[in-house]
Amino acid sequence: MNDNNEIPNPYKDKGLTKEQAVDTLRQLAKDETRNHLLMGLLFNYVADSKLLEGTPYKNPVDYLCSHVQEVSRSALLDYSAVARVFTEPVALRYGITRLRLLLTYKDATKLEFNPEEPGPAVIQVPDKQGQVTVKSFADCGVEDLRMALKHLRDSTPGTPFPSEDRAVVDGYREAILRAVPKGSPVRVLLDRHKEESVIEIRTLPLTQVDKLIEALLSQYAVMNVVPAAAKKKEQARS
Repeated sequence: MNDNNEIPNPYKDKGLTKEQAVDTLRQLAKDETRNHLLMGLLFNYVADSKLLEGTPYKNPVDYLCSHVQEVSRSALLDYSAVARVFTEPVALRYGITRLRLLLTYKDATKLEFNPEEPGPAVIQVPDKQGQVTVKSFADCGVEDLRMALKHLRDSTPGTPFPSEDRAVVDGYREAILRAVPKGSPVRVLLDRHKEESVIEIRTLPLTQVDKLIEALLSQYAVMNVVPAAAKKKEQARS
């Protein structure tokens, strides 16, 4: 590229010091965070309202992303999740990405924290050798949080579930995903609680509760597989 075609750079002639460059980047990051949080609040407004009633769009993700293709579905859902929990001052202090990773860490570890000040939340961060150091969320960067999540995935042993229980949950998952609008953030998981298999239904929009109930009742009526845990209880009674 020759000089005649050089992309204009507004900072080129300002003669910024290295400290000013850092301050400028920090302000730009805050502006970006504020806009992303506002996108999340806007998404939540559409999701909680009746704006899409009577339209072909039953899901705010489908509606907004079909009209504004510059924003990805995953990004919009991330902004929405953060906006549901944290205020603007908290978002500006820690950033959207770190707060979204904190929410993911919370789901994986059942971590409790104060949403008005999540800084003291304890995160177990491994180094390159796998040695874990306890750090506060305020002291964690994005890479620290990603390493903490990776460490959780790598170190948590897979819990074997009876095939019957998997079949039950798979059936309910398929029924629920058929019933809710395409792109719904709902998640249906098989987990364990006190040595018993349980089904977890997460991130279901309130506007889709009726679809969930219909799917559960429909699948319950046709489900022929009895969970292994239920079999054991029945055998214990007899």
